[in-house]
Amino acid sequence: MLRFGTSGIPRSSARPGTVHGIRRARELGLDHLEMAWVNGVRMSDATADGIAAAAREHDLTLTAHAPYYVNLCGEPDVVERSRARLEEAGRLGVRCGAQSFCFHAGFYGKLDHGEANRRIQRELARIASALRKRRHAIDVRAELTGKASQVGSLEEVLAWSAAVPGVLPCVDFSHRYARDVGLHNHYADFATTLVAIETRLGRGALDRLHVHISGIQFGPKGERRHEPLRETKFRWKELLRALKDLRVSGWVVCESPCMEDDALLLQKTYRRLK
Repeated sequence: MLRFGTSGIPRSSARPGTVHGIRRARELGLDHLEMAWVNGVRMSDATADGIAAAAREHDLTLTAHAPYYVNLCGEPDVVERSRARLEEAGRLGVRCGAQSFCFHAGFYGKLDHGEANRRIQRELARIASALRKRRHAIDVRAELTGKASQVGSLEEVLAWSAAVPGVLPCVDFSHRYARDVGLHNHYADFATTLVAIETRLGRGALDRLHVHISGIQFGPKGERRHEPLRETKFRWKELLRALKDLRVSGWVVCESPCMEDDALLLQKTYRRLK
């Protein structure tokens, strides 16, 4: 079963706050919400407990997007702060009842790809281990990124996931399309990606997949901006068909500017597929 939701509180929520966002998402007919902590995680444990209660009451699953201020292959002080942010995102995610949290792992900078990958894998192992020791059961998911300057190709996120227990991919198919400047945009491409995930990580990875979808614009260096699904050249309908045909379960998070409208469009289109 795939659950569909928004990246952050629906724009049409009458009041701010994740609890009200959960209620609005369910009113709209959505069954998932990703907590967008991209500018930092600032939340008391009591607030997190209230979010968990609201999600249970409305039968809404939760994931989280950790802060953008992360670079696991940067200078030592940057890495230390990044690791702390991710561990706190994992801790609070569990408290809120989230089953998965995702993040952008870092930037190549002056490092060659091999060294950047080794550094990130080492830090992911430390983060996953720290969460396990504290009994925080949540998926640690490095996201497939949209720019060539960002570490996080499909091959990289699959390699980290295969090597580090507790680490799994967040597969942003729109990012892959943008990162590869318009490639990977047909049914066969999407199906091949899903088969690669299953081959490398096992069937369980498709039974519990964290997916991002949006309309997207790109340039020579990859992602430029998100855009509505009805305006994009990204073939999201063919992606939904591939997800259906390969019997993928998990969470589909819409990151387009008109997020609840497009999340509902994704959900409606998917449910109509035979």
